[in-house]
Amino acid sequence: MDQRQENYKEVLIDWIYNLKYILNAYLNNKNVPPGHPIYILGHRIDIDNNDIEDRINKIKQLVQETIWITYRRNYPPLYQSNYISDTGWGCMLRVGQMAMAQMLKKHLKNHGDKRDDDYDNILLAFADNDSSEYKEFIEYLNKKDQQKVHNFICPFSIQKIAYLAKKEFNLDPGEWYKPNYILFLLEQLHNTIPIRASENLKLSVFNDSCLFLDQLMNRMFETKFDTNKDLEEQLEKTQLKSKNSLAIFVLTRIGLDEPNQKYLKILDEIMELPYFQGIVGGTPKRAFYILGRINDHYIYLDPHYVQEAENKDQIIENKMFNRTSYSCKYIHLLNQKHVDTSMGLSFYIRNQIELLQFWRNMKQIKQQSEDFFIFLSDFTPEYVDYSKQLEESNNKLNDDDVVFLQ
Repeated sequence: MDQRQENYKEVLIDWIYNLKYILNAYLNNKNVPPGHPIYILGHRIDIDNNDIEDRINKIKQLVQETIWITYRRNYPPLYQSNYISDTGWGCMLRVGQMAMAQMLKKHLKNHGDKRDDDYDNILLAFADNDSSEYKEFIEYLNKKDQQKVHNFICPFSIQKIAYLAKKEFNLDPGEWYKPNYILFLLEQLHNTIPIRASENLKLSVFNDSCLFLDQLMNRMFETKFDTNKDLEEQLEKTQLKSKNSLAIFVLTRIGLDEPNQKYLKILDEIMELPYFQGIVGGTPKRAFYILGRINDHYIYLDPHYVQEAENKDQIIENKMFNRTSYSCKYIHLLNQKHVDTSMGLSFYIRNQIELLQFWRNMKQIKQQSEDFFIFLSDFTPEYVDYSKQLEESNNKLNDDDVVFLQ
């Protein structure tokens, strides 16, 4: 009997989480709003009739095609801790992994070598037990003469994230990850050890509800543009060719203690853009990966379900992957008035044509509303320094409010 099975209290906690998850999913599947288009991960789905079963089946199909990452148990203890599970504290970490997996899936569909194993390679990148690769990763980070290498199979494992979280933020396993923390860590990991065929996916995290065109262009083309000329015109007419695509995360707020109704309407418009790839957010104390919306309800993937850890070496040796554990068969809906005000919006931009259109779409939304909550600028102000934006939090919130009777 292993360490996990001997701890009956933890087994009970896992059981309670899973029961809550299933009950919530059952109730949500009975409350799908009829008569509205579905916006999900950059797609608009129109259903001609109000047949509730048709709508449910279509949403289920779209949800099941999205990579679902949840709590896991029975992996080796995380860095400088006894934690062999992230139950009760790792939901934001898992949501960040889902958002990153969606970016990779979208990118490899456009730029990958179209191998049948592309999907498995993405799942393997998030394997919970990466065994000896974790030690190699630490050695690699500690080298003074680092060279770019692409032989890490699991760059986004919870082991690597936990190690980097301790190094960058002094954040221990068991502590809450804020959206900016997990997105920064994923950006660092992707930029350092990208998986095969994702080297030309440039990931950028923007803080404080700001988005700058010059930074986007610099990332896509890896060159500086003339700051004395109109950037949109340069983007439209440039003869430069770039193989790079962009994964963009914009950290923002849509209110203080509760969502601003005007901001929610703007968020609806943003979620209708073809470049939209979800929201790293949720409700207070509970993180969800929001995929899209139906009228005033958000469709989301819920990480609060406990499964067994996936082991990298066993997967490679046996050539077997438990794909079903990464596919959610339930619909989860959230009324937008309950969403947490702090979130990270994500967008995927394939090429310069999409970048130009994305920028103009965002400017159009801004022009139509005086309450646009994202600051758009062609040029990055000199006073902006993202290296100092990620301050450590003293907030030690748990991500759930499970109550146990004594």
